[in-house]
Amino acid sequence: MQAQLFEPILRQSVVSSGPRFSPGSDGVLVRATNWLGDSLMTLPAVWRISSQLTRPAKLTVLCPNSLRPIWQACPWVDHVIGMAGKRIAPDEVKAVQKLQPGLAIVLPNSFGSALDVWKCRIPERIGRAGRWRSWLLTARLPEWPRGENAGVCHQLSYYLELADCVGPVQWGADFPTLRVDADRAEALGMSGDNWVALAPGAAYGPAKQWPQDNFQQVAAWLLRQDLRVVLVGGGKEQAVAKAIADAVPSVLNLTGRTSITELMAVLARARAAVANDSGAMHLAAALGTPGVAIFGSTDPIGTGPLGAPWHILAATAPCRPCFRRTCPLTGADAYQCLAEITPDDVTSTLKKIL
Repeated sequence: MQAQLFEPILRQSVVSSGPRFSPGSDGVLVRATNWLGDSLMTLPAVWRISSQLTRPAKLTVLCPNSLRPIWQACPWVDHVIGMAGKRIAPDEVKAVQKLQPGLAIVLPNSFGSALDVWKCRIPERIGRAGRWRSWLLTARLPEWPRGENAGVCHQLSYYLELADCVGPVQWGADFPTLRVDADRAEALGMSGDNWVALAPGAAYGPAKQWPQDNFQQVAAWLLRQDLRVVLVGGGKEQAVAKAIADAVPSVLNLTGRTSITELMAVLARARAAVANDSGAMHLAAALGTPGVAIFGSTDPIGTGPLGAPWHILAATAPCRPCFRRTCPLTGADAYQCLAEITPDDVTSTLKKIL
């Protein structure tokens, strides 16, 4: 199977007409998305919002506490306010109001995210219509029907359209380098060079997870090339990582042992990465680490990695992309989209990178 070098397709279907919303000297609050991969796909748009500000106006990001390290690593973000719970708490509302932003942009499409911003009483609140939330916003772009962009354009397009409400932005997927504490990787055992990161998990479900045995074969191949292998992922992915580490004992298994800040250091240290369509894939790309992405039930055109060059392996199975978490087919047809991608496909692609 031939891997494709990923190039995001961006489409502008909503063009701001008339005067755009000026944040003035009060600055902008961005209500960020709630998941790691989604947040990383918004980085180019949030950077462009920051670029529209006239100092001393500040850019503040409101996000789940778990994602604070991502936004704190962005040199173009001035303040980060984390939410301890699913909805904004009274003390967090006060923290936002103390900064007195004059304009808010709501990136998620959910009712709750618009409610978070409405509670802060920010004068101008911009987001997308739909989900009974229009009354919470002072300005609305058309609703984004979920999955509408599949096979057509990258999800980033929708976030760039929101950024364009602040001022005309250059359509693109680039953004400045994130800040990383490189010493953290060495403290975790990644001394020296020639590391390749493998991320065998995917929180979404098994329809995104390339078989464990295949990752084992790739790990063994990398070691034969005198490279070193580190396994990464979250706590829910420890079982699959342990099985790989047991089969290939020379790998360094950091799965479930890193904070996001530490994971950033690990991925930035690696020469390359191999990952399913997951937060780890998006994070490695955002940090400038090239790699190979394996797509099963999901769509690389819609949610491919942004940042460093990544090669995409996606099967030609007629049923994909189905976006299911588990495969509804049985027998030999089950998970055909993942079974068609072989370890040789991955290693031959890695040879182009390493």
